[in-house]
Amino acid sequence: MLRPYILHSVASMNPTIQTYDAIAADYAERTWNIRLERALDSFARYLIPAARVLDLGCGPGRDIELLRARGARVIGADLSLGMLREARARVGGALACGDMRALPCASASFDGVWLCASLLHLPRADAPHALAETRRILRATRPLYVGVQQGEGERWDELRGARLFTYYQPDEIAALVRAAGFDIRESWVGDDTARTHVKWINVIAVAK
Repeated sequence: MLRPYILHSVASMNPTIQTYDAIAADYAERTWNIRLERALDSFARYLIPAARVLDLGCGPGRDIELLRARGARVIGADLSLGMLREARARVGGALACGDMRALPCASASFDGVWLCASLLHLPRADAPHALAETRRILRATRPLYVGVQQGEGERWDELRGARLFTYYQPDEIAALVRAAGFDIRESWVGDDTARTHVKWINVIAVAK
């Protein structure tokens, strides 16, 4: 069971989280109409009926609504309280504040994990821990979706406040997903529907 609003002291010291707290309303407005239809439809095909899904790094809740429309029972989790306030106002339902590297939920308690753009703001060295946590909370044979930006290295962006961006190549993220205990079923690289110069790597895998 996911325990609601579990706060971690790291959040108050994390510049990325501080930035998202400050820009949550603006971010929600700018990104709300983005629809990742291929990823959502592909992920949904691996879900059991009425699957219990964790949207990990849910932001303002856009994908919570879209996953619900595909029959999932969705819980949203994010480390930004500003984002969670937006999600509560926009989509409601079960929401929790937690760190993807140490999730406040029981092992094998979910039927799917949606990890869209969440690793983008995590240091590369922490990605294996986050993926291991997703495997821990997933039941065997259940799906994981990972979406990350294609590129090299890590950098801080100051355009809308300090945010860490971590980029991956397809082989790199695939190796991390496999190492965490997953079999990859689908992967592709596509454009961001809002910014066509940004390439996103999409991976759908199932827990071993």
